[in-house]
Formats: sequence, structure tokens, C-alpha cells
Amino acid sequence: MKRILTALVLVAATAATAATAACGDDAPAAPTDAPPTDAPPTDADTRLLLSAAGLYDDIATLTLAPDAVEYAPSYELWSDGADKRRFLLLPAGTQLDTSDFDRWRFPVGTRLFKEFSRDGRRLETRLIERLGPGDGRADYFLGSFVWLPDGSDAVYSRARRENVLGTTHDVPSAAECNACHDGEPGRVLGLSALQLDRPGAGVTLAALVAAGVLSHPPPPGDVHGPPGDAPTAAALGALHANCGHCHNPSGTAWVDTDMTLRLFTSERDPAMTALYTTTLGVPLSYWSDATIAHRILPGDPTRSAVAHRMGVRDGSTDQMPPSLATEVVDGTALAQVAAWIAGL
Repeated sequence: MKRILTALVLVAATAATAATAACGDDAPAAPTDAPPTDAPPTDADTRLLLSAAGLYDDIATLTLAPDAVEYAPSYELWSDGADKRRFLLLPAGTQLDTSDFDRWRFPVGTRLFKEFSRDGRRLETRLIERLGPGDGRADYFLGSFVWLPDGSDAVYSRARRENVLGTTHDVPSAAECNACHDGEPGRVLGLSALQLDRPGAGVTLAALVAAGVLSHPPPPGDVHGPPGDAPTAAALGALHANCGHCHNPSGTAWVDTDMTLRLFTSERDPAMTALYTTTLGVPLSYWSDATIAHRILPGDPTRSAVAHRMGVRDGSTDQMPPSLATEVVDGTALAQVAAWIAGL
């Protein structure tokens, strides 16, 4: 914990050389386009390299930049079992705007990276960078870098990539990234009060408060994780992490169905959450099935559309999350949601 707090304080309060380089005049411009290729880039293409994006001090030895802080959400977005690491690079001397405690805004210059690996082999590293002060798409860069076969670097790819490096892992296109992240005004998923309010070491809500990087820290003793007993919190956390970014009033799924699967930190009684009131006993309004009539039918997961669709992976519009994100059922999350529904 001491090491994490020290790193956070350094990021927030000191003008570290690496932070200055990452956010100053010498910072590489956000990539605009690159053809999908596994060939090493030329010298003219260095702006398209992950090694130039600020995460690594030395990518050859996988030495991270000194201002890169690793974090992990309590409830993970399912990625077909891929191993993931996440890193935050916060510009020196800045704070997160937490005036809306459910929707954090990160300062201009913030970079967040998510690295995907299978069997120890790096496949893809995604980047979110805040470029401007607003909440529009032009204020953020979202994109993916695909690792070269020799693991020496990763190259930005604007296009969708499927089965990269001989695996079943797919890389979304730049446009597809926005489909999920548009549901959060701050564009960042997984780094929030709800996801970090837990005991223990590492980057937690308490650690961020102690480091002074939140503009509006919560009162001591406030609870912000999913409400309810352990089985309920596990199920609601899984739905929040995997479905809530689209199924909320700002999400891309709202035009089709007014179902909320996102949690809010003020919701402390499960029965009073928007997730409960828009799903339990609510008839289907968009998707249809001959044997299923409700979004969630309390006591019966087999006749609940939410649980049923979590178990579909046929590439059709029946499956949730959609085929863009996953080809394999998240057995753990499905079991948690099914057990919660059965106990209602």
C-alpha cells in the first residue's frame, strides 16, 4: 500500500520527467490511421507504435514508465478468459474530477492502457487518452495497438482485427471502441468509485483519497460498491461491469430498450436500484422468444431473458454481450446471475 500511495502522490504532485514528456510538446500525436499489418513499421511510422505512446520507458525490456500506475477493477469485463493488465498515467499535478461521483472525468493528458495476453503472449494494448476538455468524441482518442509476432512492439490498427497472432482474440476497430465507451461521459470503464471501493492493497478508493487525487473525496465510511449480500453484490457487479456501459440512459442500447444494468453509488438497497426496477418482472419490449416473456422472472433464471442471453454465443443478435466483445460464455458471471435470480 505504501508503494502504491507513493506512486500516486508522485503522479499527482511532482513534475516527473516521464510525465512531462508524455504530456508536453514532444508527446506523439494521437494516431489517425494505419493499415493492419504484422510487418515492422518504418522510421516514419513511429507515431503509430506503442513504444511511442508513453506506457513504456523501454519496451524491449518491458520497463514501464515511472508514472504508470497499475490498477484492477473489482468486477471485470469478460474477455473470453484473456489475461489483462491496466495502467493509469495521470498528468503531474492534476486531479480527477469526481464532482459526479458516478461518472469521473479525467484531466486532459490522462492516458489509460489495457493489455490483453494469452498464455503469456501479448496480443493487444488499448489506449484511451483525453485530448480536450469536453465530453465529445473529439476530446478522446480510443484505439488499439496490435503486438508484432516477435513481441518487440505493437502497431496501431484503426481497422478491426480478428484472430490476432493465431488466437481467437479479436481487436475492435476504432469506431467499435466508441460503441461501448460512449455510454460513459468520461469514456473510462472500470476505474470508478464502485469498482475500487474495496479493502486491501493496491489502487483502491481509499488509496486515491489518501493520495489527494480526487477533487471531491467521499465522506469517511461511505460505501460505494454494489449493494446487497455477497451473492447479490457479485451478480449485480457482473451485470454492471459487462452490461451497464450500454444499458443505461447514456448508453447505445437505450434507443432499443429502457433497461438499466448500470449501478450508481447512491443505490444502497438492491430493491431500489434502477437495475431491479427496470428488469424484475418487466415484460420484454425489444427482444423476443417463444418461451421467455420477462427481462428477469424472479425465481426462474431459465425464463429470464438476461440470464438466457448471457448463455448464448452463436454470433447472432440473441447473445449478450454482443459478438463484438466475446465468443465464449462467461461461466462464472452466468452462474452468479442465475443463482441471484433463483433466490429472488
